[in-house]
Amino acid sequence: MNSESNCLVSRRGLLQAGAGLLASALVPFPARSAPSDGYRIVAAPARARLAGPDRPETDVWTYNGMVPGPPVRLRQGEPARLVVENRLDQETTVHWHGIRLPNAMDGVPGLTQPLIKPGGSFVYEFTPPDAGTFWYHPHANSLEQLGRGLAGAVIVEEREPVAVDRDVLWLLSDWRLTDRGAIASRFGNRMEAAMSGRIGNTVTLNGRVSEAEPFRTGERVRLRLVNASLARIMALRFEGHRPIVVAIDGQPCDPHEPEDGRILVGPAMRVDLVLDLEGEPGRRYDVVDDFYDGLSYRLTQIAYDSRPPIRAHVFDALVVLPGNPLPEPNLASAERHTLTLQGGMMSMGGMSGMGGGCVKTPAHDSLPRVERE
Repeated sequence: MNSESNCLVSRRGLLQAGAGLLASALVPFPARSAPSDGYRIVAAPARARLAGPDRPETDVWTYNGMVPGPPVRLRQGEPARLVVENRLDQETTVHWHGIRLPNAMDGVPGLTQPLIKPGGSFVYEFTPPDAGTFWYHPHANSLEQLGRGLAGAVIVEEREPVAVDRDVLWLLSDWRLTDRGAIASRFGNRMEAAMSGRIGNTVTLNGRVSEAEPFRTGERVRLRLVNASLARIMALRFEGHRPIVVAIDGQPCDPHEPEDGRILVGPAMRVDLVLDLEGEPGRRYDVVDDFYDGLSYRLTQIAYDSRPPIRAHVFDALVVLPGNPLPEPNLASAERHTLTLQGGMMSMGGMSGMGGGCVKTPAHDSLPRVERE
C-alpha cells in the first residue's frame, strides 16, 4: 500500500464522504481542492487492519469510516462549512487544531459549544485566514476518542500553488494494541499520567504500519508531517536525504535543515518539509524514529521506483512559503504573568518505553509490548 489512500476499514456500508473529503493524501502539483463548502464528517465505530494484512483487525472509531479521517482540503480566505454528525455511543465535538477561527467554532464543550450528543450534529463555519497544515480531533473525552482513532488532517491551500511536484501527507498515530489486535482499554491510567502519558506499541502512517512509501528519482515533494499521537514524541531521520523544514505548526518559517538531521515532531505538532528525491532508482532508504533512547525503530522506507529520473538537474533554489497574515505583537503593552512548570520524578522521556518487551512487527521491532486483555 502507498500514501495515495488512507486505511479503508472493512465495515459494510461505509459512510460516504463528500467529494472534497475523499481527496487523496498524495496530490500532484498543481492540483487544487474542491470548493470548501458543505463538507460532512460522521464519527462512527468501524474496524481497521492497522498492523498489516497478517494481523487481526481492530475495533476503531472513525471519521467517515476511515482511519485516519479523510483529509479536509480548504482554501485560504474562503468560507468553509462542515457538518459533523455523531454516531458514537458517547458525546463528542471537533476541534480544528491550529486554525485561527471564531471562538464559537473551536470545539471546546461547555465553553464554546454544547456537546454533540449521540445521534446529533453540529455545523462548524469559519474562514481560515492562514494557509498551512492543521488537523482535526475531538475535544470531548479526548484521551479515549483520539486513542481509538478520531483524527484527520486539515490542509489549507495557499492562494497560489507551491512549486513542488507532489504534495504528500503523512499522518502519524501511536496505538496501544494487544496481541489480539484490540486497543488496550485502560485509558486514564494514573501511572501513565504520572509518567509521560500513554505511549503505544504500534505506530501507523496514514492508518497502517508502513513498509515503504513510493517516490521517483528527481522529484521535489512537499511532505506534511502530522503527529496525531496521544503522547509519543518522534525524531525522524531521513537516511540518505536532506529534508528542509519550511513550516512548523502551520506557519511558514525560514527554510532550514533540522538540527542534527532529526525532525522533532511532538504530539499535535505539524512540520512541513521539502524533500528533494536524489536517490538511485530502485533503492530504498530508511526513515527512522530515534527519539527514545534504546527504542529506535524504522517508521517506513523511501522506495524509489525503477523509472529514470523525472529531471536531470538538481534544484538549487529553496522553496519559501508565503507568509500568513499574522498580527504583530506589541510587547510594550503586554501583561506579564509568571507560570512555573515542574515535572515529577517519573516524567523523564526515557521511562516512556516501559511495557514489558517488544512487539515483533516488520517495522517496529523496538516498541513496547502490551499483553492481551
